[in-house]
Amino acid sequence: MSSERKALLEKAYPEVLSFCRSLGLVFEVVDLRWGIRNVPSGDHESCEIFLWEIERCKKISAGPAFVALLGNRYGHRALPRLVPEKQFEVLLSKLSKNPEGTNQLNQWFLKDDNADPPTYILQPVTAHFPHYGDLQPENRPQHDNNVSLWRSTETQLLQLLRSAATDAEATPRQKVKDGPKRFAKYMDVATNGLLDAEAQGLLAGLKSRLYATSQKILNLHSVELTKGSIDPKRKEHAQYLDGICEQFVSQMKSRIEARMVEEVGWHIAMSEELCRGLHGREGLLGKLCLAMWESTNINHKPLVVHGAAGIGKTAVLCKLAQEMRGVLDTGSVVAIRLLSARHPQRLDVDYVLYSICLQICLACGLSPPSPLTANTHLELLRFFRNILAEVSQQGNTLLIILDALDQLSDQHHAHKLRWLPADVPPNIHLVVSMDTNSEAFANIRLKLETLESFFEVERLSREEGKHIMESSLRVSQRMLTPEQSNTVLQSFEATGCPLHLRLILSAAKRWTSFTPPTEIHLGASTQEVMSQLFLMLEEKHGKELVGSALSYIALAREGLLEAELRDVLSLDDDVIREVYKFSLPPTPSLIRLPPLLWARLRWDMKDQLEERWVGGIAAITFSSRHLVEAVSTRYLTTARRGRSLKILAEYFMGRWSGKLKPVALPSLSLLLSDRKVPPQPLWFAPGLANIRKLQELPYHLLHAGLWEELRQEIIGSAEWLYCKSRVCGVSSVIHDLDQCSQYMDCTETTLIRDALVLIKPSLDFLHDMSLFYTELLARLSSLATAFPSVIGQLCSQCSEWLLTCPEPILIPKCSFLQQPGGALQHTLSGLQGGVLCMDISVEAGLLVAGSDDGGVAVWSLRDQQLIHTLLGHTGQSEVIKCESSNSLDRFLDLHHDDDVLSACISSDCRVLASGTADHLIQVRGRQSSRARATCRTVQGEREDTLQEGGDTKLVTGNEVCCLELAQHKRLLLCGLISGTVLIYPLAMTQETLCIPPPESLSRVLCLAVTSKERHVAVAYEDSVRLFEITNRDNFPTVEGPLQSFPLSLLHGQISSMALLCDRRLLYGTSCGEVKLYDFSSDSSSDLESHRSRVTCVTASNCGSHALVGSEDAVQRLWALSPLGFFFEGVLSAAFSDTGQFVFTGSQDRTVKVWDVATGNLLYVQYVYSPVIRMLTFKNGFVALSQQGYIIKEVFRCPDHISPDYNPLRNVKAQYRVTSREKSQGGQQSPVSVYCLISMDTKTNKTNQRLAPSLDDF
Repeated sequence: MSSERKALLEKAYPEVLSFCRSLGLVFEVVDLRWGIRNVPSGDHESCEIFLWEIERCKKISAGPAFVALLGNRYGHRALPRLVPEKQFEVLLSKLSKNPEGTNQLNQWFLKDDNADPPTYILQPVTAHFPHYGDLQPENRPQHDNNVSLWRSTETQLLQLLRSAATDAEATPRQKVKDGPKRFAKYMDVATNGLLDAEAQGLLAGLKSRLYATSQKILNLHSVELTKGSIDPKRKEHAQYLDGICEQFVSQMKSRIEARMVEEVGWHIAMSEELCRGLHGREGLLGKLCLAMWESTNINHKPLVVHGAAGIGKTAVLCKLAQEMRGVLDTGSVVAIRLLSARHPQRLDVDYVLYSICLQICLACGLSPPSPLTANTHLELLRFFRNILAEVSQQGNTLLIILDALDQLSDQHHAHKLRWLPADVPPNIHLVVSMDTNSEAFANIRLKLETLESFFEVERLSREEGKHIMESSLRVSQRMLTPEQSNTVLQSFEATGCPLHLRLILSAAKRWTSFTPPTEIHLGASTQEVMSQLFLMLEEKHGKELVGSALSYIALAREGLLEAELRDVLSLDDDVIREVYKFSLPPTPSLIRLPPLLWARLRWDMKDQLEERWVGGIAAITFSSRHLVEAVSTRYLTTARRGRSLKILAEYFMGRWSGKLKPVALPSLSLLLSDRKVPPQPLWFAPGLANIRKLQELPYHLLHAGLWEELRQEIIGSAEWLYCKSRVCGVSSVIHDLDQCSQYMDCTETTLIRDALVLIKPSLDFLHDMSLFYTELLARLSSLATAFPSVIGQLCSQCSEWLLTCPEPILIPKCSFLQQPGGALQHTLSGLQGGVLCMDISVEAGLLVAGSDDGGVAVWSLRDQQLIHTLLGHTGQSEVIKCESSNSLDRFLDLHHDDDVLSACISSDCRVLASGTADHLIQVRGRQSSRARATCRTVQGEREDTLQEGGDTKLVTGNEVCCLELAQHKRLLLCGLISGTVLIYPLAMTQETLCIPPPESLSRVLCLAVTSKERHVAVAYEDSVRLFEITNRDNFPTVEGPLQSFPLSLLHGQISSMALLCDRRLLYGTSCGEVKLYDFSSDSSSDLESHRSRVTCVTASNCGSHALVGSEDAVQRLWALSPLGFFFEGVLSAAFSDTGQFVFTGSQDRTVKVWDVATGNLLYVQYVYSPVIRMLTFKNGFVALSQQGYIIKEVFRCPDHISPDYNPLRNVKAQYRVTSREKSQGGQQSPVSVYCLISMDTKTNKTNQRLAPSLDDF
């Protein structure tokens, strides 16, 4: 049936593949006879492999799992490789009168007492015919002779077994009229040229059974052969082949159904698999269960299971989960995540938390996390801790098991384990595991302090290893001789490692009772055993095939589908040359790896490879990360790594799909052939992306050094950037570009990455394609001329797509949104409430901010990632100071008798001053590792000293408004409500300096000292004054005011400020304004304002950057040199040149387009700043934003707008509803509900039209 197979491969399979991809499915064909010559393998395992593959297909497939092509030939009937002992002895008894036959059977079948029950095993052909598998040209005669001898021997053995199995009379034989050679491949013909009547009888019986049981799915064809074969050039033969392909395609499409595999089920199934054969851990499991039972009704610490790599931590946790499911109540929930099972990929901590939260919510009937929560690390962490508290209050028992925390990715500094709760509420049990030598273990030791929560998994003893060995062999129905058992245990005893023992047993299961001791080689370590495994595979399957297959699996980010692996191996010319080293491919124009070769290798690595479900499809990965490391060490040399990565990159690009790839085979100089690899489009169908390409291609292009292709296919492709942002999240695209920047010196990559960072807050919740292209174009178009190859190409793609958009759209014609590389570098969000205070530590690279709901967040300035959250505050966080320390987990309890209104801390973190509402200033000195207070007191402008238990306090006659500390000059500056500024030299306990109040007696609002402590700025209600800090006779003095400038009463009061060394003052007001005043030039400029009171302005020591935060929960990091100028804002509008549309610029920072005739809203665009002026420009407008950007856009409106079009689909809002519900005690308790709403102008529940009109705004 070779012609039919070839027709299906060329015509039918690609069409079914395309159909499956459009449904999000994978189509794989496993034709184990394709590409194989008629010489069977000498190990007799082919039939077992065929049946095993069929069972795997039935297990995995969502649709048809088996297709049979049945002609007039029954086919080769191989000898059985395994014959049970009792059955074989019965057969021998029937041959008692044939001693030669009995001797021949005993020569080829040897008894294996290691099998349970004992079994007779057919010996490999090479045991008696050593040249059977020798394909060297110089040994060709011996090979041909051995093949002929084996065929004769096989026939004799079959006859002996058949004659012994049945007493049926021989069927009369019929001579083939046209000769044996012509029809041998279409009918069963014996070596003497006669029809094999027995085979024909078996074929007739098979056809009868199929017709009786499966008539509905049978397709019958009849065709007349031409010269004994199928000729595709003949019309009737071509129609016959086309008919087969059409029937195959139509029936496959009708039977394919979708299939979903949940992650929760996968983790449970994997844990049950790992539990089998666990021995010797009863004591450890008992200690874990006892610790959980004792802490059920109290707050407690998480339990930590640790040990060396491969010692069996995962199996212990899986067994714990299994045991607890049987002990806990019916309503209890057990959530287990095996993080090491996802190697080589390292999971993000947010992914793990979201998965756990979702499972808990579904199991306990709670509301699942919202999209807003899922996309924000801080919110997800809040949700996780809240859900634990809620389940605890309900009284439900919850067990969370997280295996291998050291295998998490570095995202959000997960290895520091700040996300892991140190106190677990009652009824909740949290068990984690990690490598003893990992960074995660060192951090959790510091976090938990006591050793009661730590449980070490120790090495196994010889006796425990013996129990595991016996249990594993019993499950496999195998045994070992005493000598073999002793050899296994001696090798295992050297390490006591379960992984070592598992690898040894994988090899020992292949030993027979007659295996010579000289053929048994066991390494003294895990690495040696793996090396011997690789050596055995290379000898049996070929070094190039083994090395390439394992390398591709190790290099793939999330494993490879078997279809992908066969395709990639077919593209590897070194593998193809090894496969066809001594013979030509069956069809030289179509060269692929014969599927049987991979199936045989997969069969021999059943214990080392596993199927992992990724996005509903099964991928092949290694069963242990230690195997990945061993493969990398042995095979992934620099040359092979580069070559393999290039082949993977070309495959996922679809470079060779439908094209001829050259290869030089040993017998040919150069051959062009089709490798039959599928195309790799970015979208399989509308809305259905090629996820495998999105996951794998960037990594392989980067590390293969194909940087030009990377720029064109990934970095400079607008469709790619949007597709991956939508499917995998903007963070994944930013991560890819970060990886590129580490290896490539490419300015364009950095600029595009920064542009996506600026767009990310919108794209995290909105996945509209027009929004993505519009924002990208509005931020990058001005850079297109300077960077034409990448950014220019990207902008052209955006413009072309917007011009063909089927909906109303504004098309940017210039850059008018914040550009990458400009003054604004990052916008950080995450705090739920308004930002009241913040601080930056340049040395530690940290930014700390506090909000009015008590939340405190810590970001890393290096990657702008949220790395820590402090959720223990109940009131507002009004004062924040960031220490230059390696740990944020230690706090000082500094008690005050009244509200703290202001505070500051020295740069060396040894002096802390705080001002309270009771007119006290407390100055605390930190000595060694403990906080001890040393204080002084001044009342009004008169100095008094009060002693209280060793502490000294500064008492002022007026309320302290603000504090500032000059660390190097040891000065504490206190601004009073009276307008006076008191300066306390900390080195001179009895001295006080004073800056008298202004004539207007305005109160002091803010104080700011330069980083070099040469100047101090004092902000009053009506002015700002600059003073100089000097020394006179070794005594600090303050000279001035040197300069001042008035403040308009129409503007908000200064709420926070920072003084730069070049006499520039950056300040924010209570109205949200942010201004930069230059004392040297007496000029000022406006920065982007905030929507509410500016609460903190902090500048870096060098004055190059500043961070401004406000109560609107937004922090902006500014680069102060160079700085653009901005303008005041007003509302504006302009008509289109035709008068059909009107454009409006609103204070809500949007541009809206309205239909003049109907008053309907057509389009809304968020431009991040109010538009202060608009002028008509062709079919669009030119506008000026409050930030000083010139906006130039054209409006394109199609003739027909879909009735489903919603102009407000990209407008989303978050709101909080606070109400009070009456409790049982009669008291009311506040209840806050957070919601994320989307503007939908289609219909409401009563089907009323909600389309807005011009009057609504």
